[in-house]
Amino acid sequence: MKSVLVGMSGGVDSSVTAYLLKEAGYAVYGLSLMFWETRFNSGAGACCSVDSVNDAARTASMLGISHTTKDVRAEFMETVIEPFIAGYADGLTPNPCILCNRHVKFPVLLNMANHMGIDFIATGHYAVADNQRLAMAADKDQSYFLYVLTRETLSRLLLPLGTMTKAEVRKVARGLNLPAAARPESQDICFVSDCDYGKLIRDYHGSGVSHEGPIIDMQGKRVGTHNGLYAYTPGQRRGIGIAAKEPLYVIGIDTSTNTLKVGPRQFAEATQCIVGDLNMLVDVSFPVEVNVRIRSTGRLVPAVVNCVDAGRLKVIFSVPQWSPAPGQSAVFYDNDTVIGGGVIVSTAVFCL
Repeated sequence: MKSVLVGMSGGVDSSVTAYLLKEAGYAVYGLSLMFWETRFNSGAGACCSVDSVNDAARTASMLGISHTTKDVRAEFMETVIEPFIAGYADGLTPNPCILCNRHVKFPVLLNMANHMGIDFIATGHYAVADNQRLAMAADKDQSYFLYVLTRETLSRLLLPLGTMTKAEVRKVARGLNLPAAARPESQDICFVSDCDYGKLIRDYHGSGVSHEGPIIDMQGKRVGTHNGLYAYTPGQRRGIGIAAKEPLYVIGIDTSTNTLKVGPRQFAEATQCIVGDLNMLVDVSFPVEVNVRIRSTGRLVPAVVNCVDAGRLKVIFSVPQWSPAPGQSAVFYDNDTVIGGGVIVSTAVFCL
């Protein structure tokens, strides 16, 4: 009998994943990771809360599988929270879920599986994993967050929800009366309370990150004052605090001069971007035509990708794209298959 270690957050997706794999004949083991200060964090909406870990243990008991927890708070702080905070302080827009998948969640699952002599690992992500192939799911696709996985990880990964819809998953959970059946979706960033990442950054850095600076227009004229660059992201319109005849958007963030640049909408559209910190899941020859997604909720857009140097790629969009944010990831697809991706370093804007 093949065995599998399931990452169990206590949510409906990982709970149903464990059930489906057991029904498929695997020897299933459950593992919950303590990412954040769970002893102070409760409530069903937080994926790393005390309540969610308890729900995972209850689910494992109902399914008749073993369950354990592992404290990874030190690793999570070092490789996810601190880079997230530092990124915003440097004018970037990092994606903490991608950082977690790359540095904590999947490496820990794989190491634990190896230590326990378990054949596979599994999570409740909505994507398709077929040997070393990663592809889009039928519904609620989350392949964007998984492009950072290694090929070794993909060869050991099972994602049984890739062919299911969220409604079907909840139906299974309700039918089994699992603790997570009626549980709401977890919040976007598990370590940020009430989606107020600004408070997290201020608390961590103190007054050093909150100093005011100039807001300038496209001609370099000062038009206002910002309260700290960490609070802004490219393409942002609301919350800039400037009265103008036409809507103004964040066009650039210059941490070297503590300056925020704003301008009309057309200056927030980019014809291309440079991508670094690459992770390629498929060997390709450049230049190559792909579909690219530049944010987790974005649509796929045709683009041509070519080499800049050994560690960077240039992505030229078929049509200008809305405000690709440095620090976010660009993920490349061939039809529904993930080729790879990297972190956006810079963009070239489009203007009329």
